Amino acid sequence: MPDDFYDQTPEGNVLATEAVMNTIRTADLLFDRIGRLLRPLNVSAAGGLVLGILRDQGPMSPSALSDRLIVTRATVTGVLDSLERRGFVSRLANPVDRRGQIAEITPAGRVVLQQLRTLVHGHERTWAGVLSDEELRTYIDLHHRLQDSVNASMGGVADEPAR
Repeated sequence: MPDDFYDQTPEGNVLATEAVMNTIRTADLLFDRIGRLLRPLNVSAAGGLVLGILRDQGPMSPSALSDRLIVTRATVTGVLDSLERRGFVSRLANPVDRRGQIAEITPAGRVVLQQLRTLVHGHERTWAGVLSDEELRTYIDLHHRLQDSVNASMGGVADEPAR
């Protein structure tokens, strides 16, 4: 931080700024590394999340996926298009709403998801292995508290993902 940090922003807190910057840097590093790990499987990080939700929660509409991931329906549609081209998901007419569709994971999608989870979770264990289980619990708790604070300062988020 610059020596004149408090001159520039007297209401700031140099430690808070450094904490936020490091959180963003860590997230960027993780997104980059996970993206590199998934490249040989021909799946994006978002595609992996969609496959995981469909496997764990069952078939669902693109709008339900959008709500679950907190992204636009257009983003989900693009991810589903990509996964469908690769044979990892299929889209069917929604039996409840004939105007809509539901997406479901295919057997090929289940295979790639298992490979993805094995690969990513193994690396997560290595990356987080620098912390003890107690430190990881504290780390998780601190992140939840920060997430709650950010949500509260923005008026809350209606549908945030499960922790």
